[in-house]
Amino acid sequence: MNAFDKVIGYKATKRELLQLCDMLRNREIYEEMGARLPHGLLLYGDPGLGKTLLARCFVEESGLHTITVRRDKGGDAFVDGITQAFASAKTKAPSILLLDDMDKFANEDDTHCDAPEYAAVQAGIDDVKDAGVFVIATANDIRKLPSSLRRSGRFDRKIGLQAPTASDAEEIIAHYLKSKKVSDSVNMEDLTRMMRYNSCAELETILNEAAVRAAFARKTGIDMEDMVSVVLKQQYGAQEDMPRVSDEVIEKVALHEAGHLVVCEALCPGSVGFASLLPSDENRCGGFIHCCKGASDSQSAIIALGGKAAVEMRYAGQVAEGCSDDIACAVNCIREAAAKEGALGFSLLNVESDSSSNMPESLNARSEAAVQAEVERYYGKARALLAQNEAFLKEITEALVMKKTLLYSDIQAIRGTAVKKNPAVTCEAASRYDAAEIENFPSEDPEEAMRQKIMRKLEEAERRRCS
Repeated sequence: MNAFDKVIGYKATKRELLQLCDMLRNREIYEEMGARLPHGLLLYGDPGLGKTLLARCFVEESGLHTITVRRDKGGDAFVDGITQAFASAKTKAPSILLLDDMDKFANEDDTHCDAPEYAAVQAGIDDVKDAGVFVIATANDIRKLPSSLRRSGRFDRKIGLQAPTASDAEEIIAHYLKSKKVSDSVNMEDLTRMMRYNSCAELETILNEAAVRAAFARKTGIDMEDMVSVVLKQQYGAQEDMPRVSDEVIEKVALHEAGHLVVCEALCPGSVGFASLLPSDENRCGGFIHCCKGASDSQSAIIALGGKAAVEMRYAGQVAEGCSDDIACAVNCIREAAAKEGALGFSLLNVESDSSSNMPESLNARSEAAVQAEVERYYGKARALLAQNEAFLKEITEALVMKKTLLYSDIQAIRGTAVKKNPAVTCEAASRYDAAEIENFPSEDPEEAMRQKIMRKLEEAERRRCS
């Protein structure tokens, strides 16, 4: 047993911190090997990931006298406090000095990197470097710290904390549920797949709010309804009640979200952990799907266009409304891949700048033409995937209209049933839409036809630029 056992997940980080603690306790063993103790440790990452908890565990495991500095005053008084803390740690050596939320020591912008608070920290680190004082600092955003402060020699070890992984989140959720009354209706797989793992603190808050909701309703235990309601409110800003809108509107929104879901499942099976209809601005109905697995840029672009494709396939001749964000998402995915990764050929790489606003005019015109052609191609792929999964799309849409929220187990059950019940319909629909796609590109090689279409777009853009 060690002090880090109370921290769930972060196995690699805990191993590294245990190594440093061992060096502090058994310095002579490392010195015989010719190794010196690293100068300083900087833990950084988004709020709520457990930086301060890990630092406290480090202090506990090391067993050394520790002095903690937090910004609790301003101006010269705080600068003097920093200087005094280093001096006190030096007299108590061997000791640890913990600088908690160091990026908050001065004003939070890049123009204050030379602030006297940071100058005092740098001077203090240099003064105690060989005096038996080990300095630990935590920060949310190390970009707000001067490079001279965070460099090696002052902080040799820098450990960035990430949001919990799926396996870490499952452990965290199970840990917090041990102290709560939970009904048999709670499905752990559904629960872990429906949440976004922004931070450990957020996961704990969600589970606590579910317990509050269950207690207020005088239930005997937290059930899945409590979990779903709290996740929708905490992570997606949803209210309890659906707005009063027509059945036609709800069906179109459900079809739109089902389009995203089916395309996502077709490209990345088992990736959708949660889907729901929920109130949006101006008392309208909206929705979302939550993908619990990562997708490539090209897959993300096709998924983004799935909602528009589903509605326009059902309502032929109509342009689907409310798709501007989806289209922007698809365009951004394609543009990023083209400009930075050469996804549309090296001739469209932007090697001079990360910003399209600074891109040469000729390159920008060619890039935009190619991106437009790719959006059309990906939209066609989304339609083809929906046609191949027509039965799945129909049943997901109906389930969303009826239940408003679908969990991972619901989605997988519907998918399995749809495939068993309607294989012939699915194949027929796939053939019909595949034939329509090929008809648009009369060539023995549809991919070659698409490349030719992109080249024509580029040539048109070049002619417009020169005219």
